[in-house]
Amino acid sequence: MDRQVLLRKIMKAGDEVRRLEQDLIALQSVDIVGYPDNYSNLSQQAAIKAEFITRKVRELVYNTTNIAWSELLESAANELGIIVEYDSDGVVDITIPCLIPGRKKKPTEFITAPLFATLERFIIERQATQPFERFTHCVISITHVYDKLLFGRGRKRDHENIEIKGIIDVINAFLLTDDNGFLCNIYSASEFSDADFTRISIMEQDMFYKRISDMKKG
Repeated sequence: MDRQVLLRKIMKAGDEVRRLEQDLIALQSVDIVGYPDNYSNLSQQAAIKAEFITRKVRELVYNTTNIAWSELLESAANELGIIVEYDSDGVVDITIPCLIPGRKKKPTEFITAPLFATLERFIIERQATQPFERFTHCVISITHVYDKLLFGRGRKRDHENIEIKGIIDVINAFLLTDDNGFLCNIYSASEFSDADFTRISIMEQDMFYKRISDMKKG
């Protein structure tokens, strides 16, 4: 890449970082209790801008160095803190330490790209010990977990307005036979905890019915 072009791209990224800094400064003056909608909108704008910067810098590194794209995505997955676990009941649990954006917001590439790398590594590690059998008639349970201290007007989203397609596509690529409606059902729920995160569990349908039954008994 031409040096002048590279410098312009770096300077543009620096400008975006300074704009993000201004947004964060503005957030400090917002009354989150009195004006929760203002805080929600400003904080979401800042988060989206940060994700845009991350994506642009990631692309810049890939295009100007010999670092492999898979290595970049694995580093992003580790930094984001995506966790994939496989329990004794044959359930795959994915924890993403943030809420999934709404459909009207920016694309979910900042989640789907690192998730792709994490699931790819998960499958490779599983295959080293025993073959991983894809789920056939399965349920994908998605739980949107809200930080109870930050929850308020403007933070609760309708499940149908949350952008999950890209995430389901990545899960389908590694874990499912097919994600069509005959083989895969999607269940959504919301909970409160000490931090925002998303928990996605993939299981065969009979296991889902058992879990729901156990929850009702409890």
